Amino acid sequence: MNETTDKATEEGEEAVRQKDIKLGEIKLREDSVLVIKKTNYKGHDRVDFRVWKNSATYKGPTKQGFVVSMDKVDEFIKIVEGMKKKLQAKKKLKKAKMGK
Repeated sequence: MNETTDKATEEGEEAVRQKDIKLGEIKLREDSVLVIKKTNYKGHDRVDFRVWKNSATYKGPTKQGFVVSMDKVDEFIKIVEGMKKKLQAKKKLKKAKMGK
């Protein structure tokens, strides 16, 4: 291999390492979806939560969304799990009150 081929191979490997990985999506409305992706920005992996539009006037990502750095993902998941438990407990309490 020559220097040009080696550089092209390195750039291709870097592109694969930095490629976005779609983790999931949630339909919000007829023309919008929350897309969750693992992304890489300036060499830092992160999880991006972004609203994407698919309307007659615009197709693509919007400014609506947020990013969680990989070192904060476990903390974020812990908060969401705690939120789910609180909401389930509140739902059970509401059902118990309605049953009286």
